[in-house]
Amino acid sequence: MHTSSEAEEKSNTFKKRVITAGIWSAGSHVLSQAIRLGSNLIMTRLLAPEYFGLMAIANVFIFGLIMLSDMGLRQSLIQSKRFDEPFINTIWTLQVLRGCVIWILSLLLALGVYSLNLVDIWPKDSVYRDELLPYILAVIGFNSVIGGFESTKLATSSRELSLGKNVAIGLISQIIALIVMIIWALIDKSVWALVAASLVASTVSTTLSHLMFSGVKNRFYWDKEAFEQIFHFGKWIFVTSILGFLLSSSDRLLLGGLVDAATLGLYATAFFMVGSLKDLLGNVIHSVGFPALSESYRNNPASLKAVYYKLRVPFDIVSTLGSGFLFATGSLIVGLLYDSRYAGAGWILQILAVSVFELRYRLSGECFMAMGKPRLVTNLIILDLIVLYILGYLAFNYYGFKGAVWAVTLSAISTIPLNLYYQHKFGVLDWKRELITLPLLPVGYGMGLLVVYFFTLIS
Repeated sequence: MHTSSEAEEKSNTFKKRVITAGIWSAGSHVLSQAIRLGSNLIMTRLLAPEYFGLMAIANVFIFGLIMLSDMGLRQSLIQSKRFDEPFINTIWTLQVLRGCVIWILSLLLALGVYSLNLVDIWPKDSVYRDELLPYILAVIGFNSVIGGFESTKLATSSRELSLGKNVAIGLISQIIALIVMIIWALIDKSVWALVAASLVASTVSTTLSHLMFSGVKNRFYWDKEAFEQIFHFGKWIFVTSILGFLLSSSDRLLLGGLVDAATLGLYATAFFMVGSLKDLLGNVIHSVGFPALSESYRNNPASLKAVYYKLRVPFDIVSTLGSGFLFATGSLIVGLLYDSRYAGAGWILQILAVSVFELRYRLSGECFMAMGKPRLVTNLIILDLIVLYILGYLAFNYYGFKGAVWAVTLSAISTIPLNLYYQHKFGVLDWKRELITLPLLPVGYGMGLLVVYFFTLIS
């Protein structure tokens, strides 16, 4: 009786921590996206579209370097049963070294882009031909050095599903960066306003990560056994991150070589709006879902399926409703939020909205990771990449830019059958729970049509 009571109390405590962490994560991300949207609306009125195209390409390159060097340090800290000071500080030491390596690579990348421009390898109107791009790459690459010194206490608090201070740090750094960006743009209407904001955000976040948490301070330390454990788990994260970068950034990398900066800026604008919803769900899935599923699997593997589907409910509702709603209202949203220069982003937003449906299956990837099977996530990404490149090549050649946008969307949902197969194979699939929320997709679309009709009447 005493044992049963203890188990119930432990279960309730875990549930409470998951719910609290979910509220913190979702709430903070809504606020963060609201700030991002507000800053985007302000900055699109202060800066020309081509500056956003330039930053989109530069960020893709730097993000690529980050993903190509991903050793799964944060995931190791959250997932591992080992949690002592030597293990934690070995992770921090690797984190600092990795940040420095990324910046060196960004400098080499900037030099490479500059050199290729000298021999006229890119098409005349390509974003890669812009003379500012190499300098932007060199400067924003320094963010990796700043971020490398970030305290591991941020990851530790995520492991413990205690996200309050993490949220505060993220919002404070974002607000300060926004203020700097606006002031800079009012004085100098150039792309450097966006660059300066990114550096300020990294600096504030890293500084606060050390100041706002108590406990043992990070220091340089090397534990061979800890490194071997990190490497064993991180090798699949490394492969997955490389493929994930290729998957998530291929659209902008490809378009950067085919279209001018203004057109890419329109795509980036539409991508930002769809990405806001994807980031919201993705952030909560990773910051809450992964730690919760990892703890559940460490303590009671038999409970994993039940925990997985309890966590899935809000993601299923938001992704199905959101996909249908954005598909119906994409052009209207762009027309309401942006001036006429950005009107072309409307139809792009509608097509990309279809890919939001796939988000309901993202939690399964975190589930596979919690089970220590990151290879399954790698396989899903490989399939997505194959479909994207084959379909993208054919679609662009036969249907142009619009065909390529559809290819991006369709490749995302092509992984759903394999995802379901893996869930079934490892005992995590429940068909009733998979199907029960599907009717919300047409409901979301119908809601969107009503909103469009209403604005048509009053305009």
